[in-house]
Amino acid sequence: MNATENHGTSHLNRLSHRIELRFARHEAWTLKTARRVPLFALFAFMTLWVWLFVPMIPIGILSVFLLEKAGIFGAVVNIVLGIGGLAIIAPWFFRWYFICAGLMIGRTKMAQSKEDDVLGRLKRLTGLKPA
Repeated sequence: MNATENHGTSHLNRLSHRIELRFARHEAWTLKTARRVPLFALFAFMTLWVWLFVPMIPIGILSVFLLEKAGIFGAVVNIVLGIGGLAIIAPWFFRWYFICAGLMIGRTKMAQSKEDDVLGRLKRLTGLKPA
């Protein structure tokens, strides 16, 4: 591996690390805000959707292109992408939904568990040892 390949990999790793760190910080902020004002917990959770919608824009453009130009093959690819996307996003969505619903009725156990997970991930990403 030459120096430019190593530099490219390193840059990609740093970018990935920064994105993961910012997402973890956003999750921590969401939990903090949802716990502070439980009645509006779902609104705090909705801010996390930005992390899904922005990366989906190119996939949406590809999807429309495939539907227009590729006929039945494009439809099959769209079905596979749609079902696969739902299989990936649904567990994340429902966990957050149940955390917010629990907070709205006064149950904090799931929120505390998620907060412990997020804080542990933040410590790992910032290089601090978990307590």
